[in-house]
Amino acid sequence: MTDDLALLRAANPVPADDPRYADERPLHHGAERALNQLLHHRGRRALVLRAEAAVCAVAALLALACAGLPGAG
Repeated sequence: MTDDLALLRAANPVPADDPRYADERPLHHGAERALNQLLHHRGRRALVLRAEAAVCAVAALLALACAGLPGAG
């Protein structure tokens, strides 16, 4: 495992002291807006996916319940 990590660290094309990727600098306006949109839309997308999963689960339960009724089908 340590050999794999060493290979990954050696393959990193960005040096650790590169000022473009320093954590001290604030994001510019476009990057800040893009980050906020990404975070905001991800939460909404997760909510929609959960709602779709719940609807599918209810539909599956109804289908199973209707298939078990005598005289249905």
